[in-house]
Amino acid sequence: MTQGLSADRPSLEALVETGMLSLESLHPGGLETTLQLAKLCNIQRGTKVLDVASGTGETACCLAESFGARVVGVDHSAEMIRRAEEKASARALEVKFKEADAADFPFADSEFDAAICECTLCFLDKPRVLAEMVRVVRPGGCVGMHDLYWKEGAPEALKRTLADIEGEKPETLEGWRQLFDGAGLEQITVVDKSDVMSRWMRESRKQIGMTGQLILALKIIRRWGIRGVWRVLRSERVFSSDLLGYALLVGTKR
Repeated sequence: MTQGLSADRPSLEALVETGMLSLESLHPGGLETTLQLAKLCNIQRGTKVLDVASGTGETACCLAESFGARVVGVDHSAEMIRRAEEKASARALEVKFKEADAADFPFADSEFDAAICECTLCFLDKPRVLAEMVRVVRPGGCVGMHDLYWKEGAPEALKRTLADIEGEKPETLEGWRQLFDGAGLEQITVVDKSDVMSRWMRESRKQIGMTGQLILALKIIRRWGIRGVWRVLRSERVFSSDLLGYALLVGTKR
């Protein structure tokens, strides 16, 4: 999960981009959600998969190891590509990574059997990126994602806070479904995964540990000052809100 705001601005995303936050699975539900998405996308041995905004390469490596898929990861960050390539090499996996714009893939039409994007579409030009994902997938192939969504009644102030700090602009569940339909996808499956949000926050804090959290706070202060800590805490509050949900969507290319 990359492609967010500039790492020069304090945010949870910037902590990942700068390497200050070293979590490998950067989305709610971790690899459990990845595996569920893969199964719904019919990923199996030999399936050629495009992983959009591949980040540290954890998902791409997981798909290669768990299913025997042929995976290509793309990300806008040269640093993420470097980390992903090192990870794949260390695991002796033949996973490829390319630095590329998610709205303009360097791939031919119908080149992949499936394209996925994990917790990143809400950063991007959603219709344009979905159109590109559909373009590079063969007819009958799958396009899938999981991402944040706003529940009914979410106030505009909450939405503005998330957009301002993290650059994320989630849709409602119906909004996501309409985007998939408008991109030329059918047989759209929607799975509400909101139950993973609070567990993800707890497990992330546990993984970092109390000492790690204190060290991270000091790093934030050194880079951005007290204001940086305040912005990150505000972002955490939004992610902990009951009005922010999480969902998985998969569609088939017509």
